[in-house]
Amino acid sequence: MSSSRAAPLRRVVTTLAEALFRVLFTYDCVGEEKIPPEGGVVVAANHPSYLDPVLLSLQAARPIRFMGWEALFKVPLLGAFIRAFGAFPVDTRKGQGRQAYERARDLVMAGEVVGIFPEGKRSRTGWMEQSLREGAARLALETGAPLVPATITGAYRAWPHFQSLPNPARIRVRFHDPIDPTPYRSLPEAEALDGLLGELRRRVDRSLLPGIKADRRTSALYRMPAPWPRGYEAVPALALAAGLFWKTRSLTVVAPVYAYIAYLLLDHFVIPPSRLAKWIRNASPVLFVLAFGPQALRALGLPEVPAGAALAAVLLGALFPYLYEHGRTALGFVRGMVLAAALELGALYVAPLGAGPHIALPLFAAAFAWDGRTVFWRYTVPVLAGYALGVAVLLRAGPAALAHALAGLLAWMLVRLFPLRSAAPPSEEPSTAGLGLRL
Repeated sequence: MSSSRAAPLRRVVTTLAEALFRVLFTYDCVGEEKIPPEGGVVVAANHPSYLDPVLLSLQAARPIRFMGWEALFKVPLLGAFIRAFGAFPVDTRKGQGRQAYERARDLVMAGEVVGIFPEGKRSRTGWMEQSLREGAARLALETGAPLVPATITGAYRAWPHFQSLPNPARIRVRFHDPIDPTPYRSLPEAEALDGLLGELRRRVDRSLLPGIKADRRTSALYRMPAPWPRGYEAVPALALAAGLFWKTRSLTVVAPVYAYIAYLLLDHFVIPPSRLAKWIRNASPVLFVLAFGPQALRALGLPEVPAGAALAAVLLGALFPYLYEHGRTALGFVRGMVLAAALELGALYVAPLGAGPHIALPLFAAAFAWDGRTVFWRYTVPVLAGYALGVAVLLRAGPAALAHALAGLLAWMLVRLFPLRSAAPPSEEPSTAGLGLRL
């Protein structure tokens, strides 16, 4: 495919892929402007996952040409996709390495950007492998092209070599200042190659190692037992059970509450620790409110919430970004959502309005995201605030809507004034991230 025909396809593919990666991995890239705007360039990065060529290419202004197994280019759709990202086919059979290197050198000499992973294979540990292949350094020395180091963090946790499918994780790509090979060209070849590779490793490791430490701490947290029922998980649920039983004198009505308490205890004593178990446990108060809320309102004689499925979808969407947030922030949001639900219950007594939860709960979520500048806040805040306002207008809520708006905003103010307290991690450890990470 000619470069003139590939360029529009590359723009379309990269735009769509970047949108997808920003949602799945909160992908971000810094330093892409450090790739020289013209002339041959060699980009060399660590290689933690299957995603790396795409991650490096998404925000680069120039196509980065990576080597690819020639058989992949014959697969329908896949061949066009990887060509759009600048890959070029090579024969991977034994003894054909020189041919692949010469093809890469020709591309650099022609003024293109070539990407190489000096490890030669995906990392087995997340760290940059001790033994680096000399191809990237040799290419820079022979052509005089600048060597641009790049660090990919978070991708090993998202899609390590032993997993068949990726997990949500926060991924960052950082391009570093180019290394000029000119001072090394006057040295003996072995010394020059070692020097270039050493400088490459130093720059990559400088931003890679903190991310690896965070990933290891995250893995350790996933293996730890679940905590006892937290106050904001158990106390509101038990208070609701007491109120419902006083109102109805029915054990059947309050049975779901005790089933939820039993789940919390089972999670502590029985359920094996895992990433999924942590996510479900930490989100469980919000899930319980959404599942049991309509039944509780009916039992208490309060107005039913119209379009409850729409409200549930909006709140689950508001919860999604906290998969990627720091643990204390994520659990602060969950705790605040429980408080907002409790205050909204009071608002329903003061100003009975079925649309009230459509106003109070999204408004709290919008205020919390805005105040904390959480992941995707630029998108979630206008959507959530617009939803609350739109429901108030469409359902003609009138002045009664103010009581419900105040319930949501009061919950945000209380969470802000009395934030979640937790033990600080050791100073040498980076902060963890993700809804499942703060235990």
